[in-house]
Amino acid sequence: MALFSNDIKISDFQMQSIEPAYSNKSWTGSQIRRSTGIQYYQLTFNIQFNQADRQEVLNFIAQYSQGKPFSTDLGYYSQYTGKHFATVYSTANINKGGSVIPCTANMLEVGTLVTFQNSTKIHRIIANTGTSITVFPALRQNVQAGEVIRYQGITGTFIIDIDCDLNLPSKNIMNLSIKATEAL
Repeated sequence: MALFSNDIKISDFQMQSIEPAYSNKSWTGSQIRRSTGIQYYQLTFNIQFNQADRQEVLNFIAQYSQGKPFSTDLGYYSQYTGKHFATVYSTANINKGGSVIPCTANMLEVGTLVTFQNSTKIHRIIANTGTSITVFPALRQNVQAGEVIRYQGITGTFIIDIDCDLNLPSKNIMNLSIKATEAL
């Protein structure tokens, strides 16, 4: 899903996983690390365009600067480069809060980003037995039996950050930096 037409050039695309955690050193010297279980992605990217093409950017700003989520592909993060090529389905109903999803036989690699058919939240595979995957973070919505687990061409839904400066310079070739956070 293209966010802009070919007249608007996107560069310096970065996707960062935010995983709040805390750590403590015990009196024995061992490190204790705890995850809050929350995880989300933040995007930053630059767009460059000619002054004549500014209406498309103004349209984007008008639609999404007030907190309306927008969907976009994740650049090369959307492209699966592993060895599995068949569709993967969940084989059982899993309630939100779960992280182990029974599924059809697969070879999806640990670290692969996935989304589910009925959810836009991006998850990362942290374990795979071949017939079930474990994802992080835990599910935020229920997964139904037979639901497609997307691993190729995934998209995300994001909200422009409040501190993102959307003022356009007045010159022939315009640049704008956009920061956005995954809509949870």
